[in-house]
Amino acid sequence: MNFINKWKDKIAHYVDVRIQLVKLNVIERSSNVLSYLIFVFICLFLSLSVLIFLGIVIGELFSGIFDSRPLGYLVTTGIYILLVALMFGLRKSIINTFAGVFIRILTSVDEDDTDEEEQDATKAA
Repeated sequence: MNFINKWKDKIAHYVDVRIQLVKLNVIERSSNVLSYLIFVFICLFLSLSVLIFLGIVIGELFSGIFDSRPLGYLVTTGIYILLVALMFGLRKSIINTFAGVFIRILTSVDEDDTDEEEQDATKAA
């Protein structure tokens, strides 16, 4: 009877440790995704700021070339419309690229995990 209680305690401890390991893996993966999203949002904010100021500069440049401020900003708006049309044309490849990045982040295997799996495999053999 003591033998069964001993194994029962070990199995309960093993299950408890595995549950904690799964929780830590979920926390790690979600923190990786969230940190990547925060990085993307910061990059988008900085890129938007650069695009705004670049648009002003290009608008003023074309205003000087055409000798008309409204025409300069109209050409700049046309350039932005072409860029938006290009992004809509490439949206599937852009979406697939970001999806691939998220899948890679969520399914990445750490070196520690592979070491543990190899040790478990050698113990079982």
